[in-house]
Amino acid sequence: GNVINAIDYLSDVLENSISYYDNYESFYHGFMIGFLKADGYEVKSNRESGKGRFDIALIPARKTKTCIVIECKHSFHEDDLIEDSQKAAKQIERNDYLKSFESKGYRQVLGYGISFYKKQCYVTKV
Repeated sequence: GNVINAIDYLSDVLENSISYYDNYESFYHGFMIGFLKADGYEVKSNRESGKGRFDIALIPARKTKTCIVIECKHSFHEDDLIEDSQKAAKQIERNDYLKSFESKGYRQVLGYGISFYKKQCYVTKV
């Protein structure tokens, strides 16, 4: 839930693992799917929810755990990171991605917009 810690941690991982040439939205999407694999959670990608398709969802085995929906954006300039992250968060809200998980009985559903530019990222919580 701590966005600043998430930005710092994810930026450190990007800094130490990817190339500047891995600079495409589909790359970051796949990177995040592998990065987010966690015990007790199922990772879903590009599934219909609400009025569209979310990029990534971490769905817990138990409905008492937190469900997370992520929308990824690729920024073309470093100065666009914050704005693009906010656009991703607004897309989650506008398309009601969280509601379908809430209607399935998950007690807490969080959404995050994440933008990437080379080895940097920015995260906005919905």
